[in-house]
Amino acid sequence: MKIGIIIPARFDSKRLPGKILKDFLGMPMLEHVWRRAQLADPVLETIIATDSIKIKKIAEGFGAACILTSKNHNNGLSRVGELAHQLQWDYYIVLQADEILIEPESLNTLAKITTINSHFKFFNLITKLTSPGEINDLNIVKCLIRENNTVITMGRKSNSIAQESDQMQYTKKLCGVYSCSNELLIKLANTPAQKIETAESIEQMKVIEMGYSILGVLIDKSYPSVNTSNEAVSALHLLQTDLQQKNILSTYKQ
Repeated sequence: MKIGIIIPARFDSKRLPGKILKDFLGMPMLEHVWRRAQLADPVLETIIATDSIKIKKIAEGFGAACILTSKNHNNGLSRVGELAHQLQWDYYIVLQADEILIEPESLNTLAKITTINSHFKFFNLITKLTSPGEINDLNIVKCLIRENNTVITMGRKSNSIAQESDQMQYTKKLCGVYSCSNELLIKLANTPAQKIETAESIEQMKVIEMGYSILGVLIDKSYPSVNTSNEAVSALHLLQTDLQQKNILSTYKQ
């Protein structure tokens, strides 16, 4: 089974334009993400998919394989879908270019679970919420899961009337890293955006709206992605102070 990593890299981010080229400790965020992907299992080939010639040149400058894609994509899922016919991998791990704090072992876990549960077509990293306040934090995408970790639904704000302590038991954080089969990826790419997907601005919601199951892959810890200036400051702080992050950083940045 061929599983690889695709990093969709769009320059014109709405909330923080040019963020993936923002400097963090001497290298652009995109390079951090790519180098962390390189620390995962060597069988996982990594390709950057971008609509920007500037990004392509920079990526190739630090050694990454990069494919230029159309500018007519609303999200990473759509951009990766453009490559499905060309690459013909069995599964694609989609690693967003703003996941600067991704742990390589999380990518290995996702690849392993994908391999042994290939009757599912879509997998998404999930993790526990750290505090009740996150339940109604619109910047955190949540999902409700069954006992077997399959996703019931997802959203940015809770629609439950249960006490927060109860919601914490069955609500998980949906991480920005997922894997999708080649067959489903082509179907998703060829299907117009769905109503809830658009309203909630959650690209994975399209999978559920089209009637497919998502298997949540639970990891111990998830770090925030970078969507705003404040999150960029927080990410930099974690790179410099978090022990695990410092260890990962030291393996690729001298």
